[in-house]
Amino acid sequence: MKKIFLFAVVLCLVCNESEAKLYVTEPLLVPNSAYSGMTFYVYKPYNMPKGWYVTLDGYPVKKNHDGMWVYGNAEGPNLVATNYVVGSIVPSMAGITKWISDVQISELRKLPTEEMFAVRQNGLSRSQLAQGQTHSTYIPDWTYNHAFMAIGNWKGSVDRIGVLNNPTAPIAWKGNNPKVLYIWTGRTWYQLDVQESHTPVNAIRREYTNIRRFIRGSGFKWYEQDMPILAQQAKAWGYYWLGEIRITK
Repeated sequence: MKKIFLFAVVLCLVCNESEAKLYVTEPLLVPNSAYSGMTFYVYKPYNMPKGWYVTLDGYPVKKNHDGMWVYGNAEGPNLVATNYVVGSIVPSMAGITKWISDVQISELRKLPTEEMFAVRQNGLSRSQLAQGQTHSTYIPDWTYNHAFMAIGNWKGSVDRIGVLNNPTAPIAWKGNNPKVLYIWTGRTWYQLDVQESHTPVNAIRREYTNIRRFIRGSGFKWYEQDMPILAQQAKAWGYYWLGEIRITK
């Protein structure tokens, strides 16, 4: 099957309105991870810092030292990598802001203060944020479960966490070639050894029947509302957030 690569032409105006510069970039198709099979496009504007790219929906990303593509956020004049793996979250819901070029900044400065604020808050004004953007008070049971929360202290054997899609349950491991996976059964973290030649996905498939039996036997249920809460908890622990990990049989 042939892959089609699109070419983007970006016209960038400089501060001197008498001049214009034309930059041609080729979006790059990149794989994100072996466990998800996800791919996405990135491109590199002329003024991006070294090593940084932008997704086609406008968010800054980079491939970090662990070989994972993660979102970045602006801290002053710099971009700083987050622990959110690309595709694991809805960036705007996690506080990730879109890349704003110097051209966009110059255009934003022409807007009234209230309108500029609304643009930076994804179209929401101060009054809308104050009146309608309330936070849920839902708190999952697992946040009170010492056995579950203990994994936050396992930095010697865990550096990333996500959620299996079926059966639905949190899963964690360390590195790109882990020796062990930890799967939450509703009562304990079930330890699954990974054979040397196996990927995490292969290891899960090998023990799929047992994993499903353990989780269903415990009566544990994972809800959609739990996902963003665990994403925030992963950030607090300093772990990569992988989001949903899809396993097909």
